[in-house]
Amino acid sequence: MNPSPDAPLDTQLERTVLSWRRTTVSFTAVALLLARLAVLQASRPVALAAVAAIGLTWAGAIHLTRMRVRSITLPVRRTLPLIVTLILLYCVTGTLLLVS
Repeated sequence: MNPSPDAPLDTQLERTVLSWRRTTVSFTAVALLLARLAVLQASRPVALAAVAAIGLTWAGAIHLTRMRVRSITLPVRRTLPLIVTLILLYCVTGTLLLVS
């Protein structure tokens, strides 16, 4: 029995989807930890703003992940600006939490 010629591609796609799922779990864990830190360490108005920013950033990350998994069979699109924006939002949120 010879494996089908599509087997390596199917395996690669499965690994890629699992990688995006791990990324989603990582984004969720970081968002929860940042929100907890904001609630415990910051004043109430700053904590509310930080939690709102963290929630929006998390929602953007989840949306990016879902879009990428849906289009996994298509050629890679230019999502780099969105990824850079999410990273910058996390950096700004972390900086705001450290300063307050």
